[in-house]
Amino acid sequence: MKRKLLFVLGLLLCHSQISSSQTLTSAHFRISDRENGIRSIELTINNMIIIGLNSTGDISYIDEAEGALADYTSNSEYTDNEHSKFIANQKIEYYDRFDDEKSGKIKWIGGIKIDYNDNFDIHDPRGKIKSIGNIQIKYNNAFDVHDKSGTIKSIGAIQIKYNNAFDINDPAEKVKSIGNVKITYFNSFDAKRLFGKIKSIKGNSKKIYVTK
Repeated sequence: MKRKLLFVLGLLLCHSQISSSQTLTSAHFRISDRENGIRSIELTINNMIIIGLNSTGDISYIDEAEGALADYTSNSEYTDNEHSKFIANQKIEYYDRFDDEKSGKIKWIGGIKIDYNDNFDIHDPRGKIKSIGNIQIKYNNAFDVHDKSGTIKSIGAIQIKYNNAFDINDPAEKVKSIGNVKITYFNSFDAKRLFGKIKSIKGNSKKIYVTK
C-alpha cells in the first residue's frame, strides 16, 4: 500500500513538473554527408518525453525517455485516427478540424502545449513548430538574407548556423555549428570527390550532440 502511494505521488509530481515548465535535457542532431541542413532532431524534455523532429521540422514521433517511469507499464491506446492517446502516462491531445493547418497535429502532451506558426506569423513558415511549452523554435526568414528561409535557426538557447555566401570555399547550406558543436567539411581545397562530406564534429556534450 505504501509503495503504491509513493508511486502515485511520483506520477503526480512528474505531471506537475511537466505542466509548470520544460527543460531541454538533451538534443541529438543528425546531419548527412549527402544532404544539406539537419536530417533529424531528437529532443528529450524533462528527462521524461522524447520528441523526434524530421528534416522539415515536423514531429515524426514521441516516446517515453528510458527510465522515466520505471514502475509504470501502460497499454497502448489510440484514437480513431490511430493517434497515440498517452505517452509516459501523459495524455496526448490533437488540434481539431477547426484549427486550419494545425488540424490533426499534436496540441498537448500532458501539460506541455505544442504550438505552430499560423497566419499571424507573417514572416515565418506556416505550419512549422513554434514552441514546445516554453521552449521556442525559430527559423530563418525573409530578414535572414544570407541563409535559406525555413531552416531552423534556434531551439531554446541552442543557436544553429549554416554555411552561407560568406563561406566561399565551403559547401553551401551545410550546418556549420549547433550550440558549441562545430562541424567542418571537405571543401574546395580538398579532393573534388570529397567535397561536402563531413570532416569533423567537435564539441559534443551530453546536452547537445551531433552525429551522422
